[in-house]
Amino acid sequence: MTQLPATSEDLASIARISRAVGQLGAGSGADPVYVSHLLRNGTVRVARDGDGNVLGWGATATGPLGWMLTDLFVDPHHHGRGMGGALLRDLWPDQRVGGRFTFSSRHPHALPLYVRAGLRPAWPLLYLTGPAPARGDGSYVATAVEATAVAAADRQLTGGVRNAAYDYWSGVGVLVHRGSQLVAAGVAQDGTLTHLTCPGEPDATQALTAALRCLGTAEVALCLPGPHPAVNTLLRAGFRIEDYDLAMHTPDVQLPVSWVYSPALG
Repeated sequence: MTQLPATSEDLASIARISRAVGQLGAGSGADPVYVSHLLRNGTVRVARDGDGNVLGWGATATGPLGWMLTDLFVDPHHHGRGMGGALLRDLWPDQRVGGRFTFSSRHPHALPLYVRAGLRPAWPLLYLTGPAPARGDGSYVATAVEATAVAAADRQLTGGVRNAAYDYWSGVGVLVHRGSQLVAAGVAQDGTLTHLTCPGEPDATQALTAALRCLGTAEVALCLPGPHPAVNTLLRAGFRIEDYDLAMHTPDVQLPVSWVYSPALG
């Protein structure tokens, strides 16, 4: 088995493997637009057998939070043969280096693999769906803007650069202000709040409520850290936990619990 850089010619094989493990839709390996984004802005590797067949794939990308493993999947017929570990060592060649994180699936092979790579479990990333909030604190105002304008606001809030991610994320940009102060920035599409940067936990619940009201749909979806201050509020309001991943990171990474996360790109 050989690990090699992926190319656009591998898109169909990556999609096949991703669908086989239940990864479907936008932001997954089944989406050629998403994988093409990773080919341009990250590192993508495939595992090939002696005949050149792709049996697994993985990818990493870097951003202000650290070095993220965005994907790691192996054809189900070849699980348990060490292929995932070989891909991971190729994507993270020096596992003594810190600043690494991922959102792990709950597959029984995933958690021990990442623990052996030096990551520790942190909290569940909850996939939530529910009714858009009817009202919120009037001092928090969300405004829809061009998605391309949000990268600068995100940089203002965090000091980090996420231009590549915002170039990929399509939809409507969302800025949230408390009075004249910018407190959150993100992007949404078709009733899903894809990402929301909100550095201050005291602002997190009201900023999130304002952003969700800005989506303009009766039903909304988002991915929140289990410790996010708004989780209890949303569950009491009728939100459902549809699924969850597990945030894992090296000890030197701080994943804010006040953000809305994109499981694929952080």
